Amino acid sequence: MQRTLATLTFCAATLFATAQSREIKVVDTDAMRVSATKHTELVHKTVTLDADQRAKVQEVYMNYERQLDGLNQRFEIGGLSKEEREAEMAPQWASLERMVDEQLATILNPEQLGKWQEARR
Repeated sequence: MQRTLATLTFCAATLFATAQSREIKVVDTDAMRVSATKHTELVHKTVTLDADQRAKVQEVYMNYERQLDGLNQRFEIGGLSKEEREAEMAPQWASLERMVDEQLATILNPEQLGKWQEARR
């Protein structure tokens, strides 16, 4: 778990350092909170989270939304077409998804994790 948190912290620091040099500002929005809550509720409906797990999963998805917003801003500044942006962002999305999976693996118990992984197939 510490390794995952260290990785997340590094990614966030890198994102914010990059964001500052390019005038990218990530601010939590209602849309981000709604999306994070939607994802959290999906996990909850699938594996029945306790209150502590629910709060942690919500934060995982808020971090995901923040990083996704920063990536979107960065690629918008780059002046790429929609198709170019989607091609460039695909590996970034995959990386964010892996990060979420790694973090969920530290929050969910083994039974919950198995249910979640099965549901995602």
